[in-house]
Amino acid sequence: MAKSINRYISELLEAYQEATRKTCTEMALDFDITLSNLYLYQNGKGNPRAKTIDKIVNRAEEERPDVFHAVSRW
Repeated sequence: MAKSINRYISELLEAYQEATRKTCTEMALDFDITLSNLYLYQNGKGNPRAKTIDKIVNRAEEERPDVFHAVSRW
């Protein structure tokens, strides 16, 4: 079964945080999202818009492309 986008984003954020050792506050600033939304996305909840997903994926790819190998595709 395919992985949901919420689960994929959650795993991507977890891998990014492990790779960068950044706090949640620093990550929220990196991705230009609110801290409360970051918490929701990390827990597989919330409903990120496509624009928000793009911001997360693009920033993670720009700063740490290796995290994509840690997260299996959906």
